[in-house]
Amino acid sequence: MGNLEEAIKLFRFKMKLEKRWSDIDEMGHVNNAIYLTYFEQSRVSYFNEYMKWNWQEYGVILANSHVDYIRPLLYPEPTFIYTRISRLGGKSFEVQYLIVNEKEGEKVLVAKGYTTLVMFDYKTKSSFIIPNTIREKVAEYEPALGK
Repeated sequence: MGNLEEAIKLFRFKMKLEKRWSDIDEMGHVNNAIYLTYFEQSRVSYFNEYMKWNWQEYGVILANSHVDYIRPLLYPEPTFIYTRISRLGGKSFEVQYLIVNEKEGEKVLVAKGYTTLVMFDYKTKSSFIIPNTIREKVAEYEPALGK
């Protein structure tokens, strides 16, 4: 990833990452499997706080996860996760993440990744096209969509 500061400008949502003692493995860093939990925590906060997601009306199901591990994440480093919807398809969309240590004004990329989510009706057990109301909310909140 080229310039971290330029990449961060594409993200409006930033959340402090609270690492739990149980996240740490024997090597003294956050276990690789925990990163997906961090992605999930950030994604749900993003949906609830900024998209005002109605979970009773709009279900989603995880179709794909991808993580690039750049450097170890140690406890108790001050860490933030940046989250944005980076792509809208017909029935699916992509959520992008940056995990960044921020200390004394310096930012260091720890990991980056994305998840692909599919709109899903749990009653009928089928996917459906992303409603226009969701598209409008995403367009309003994510002016950098597609960059």
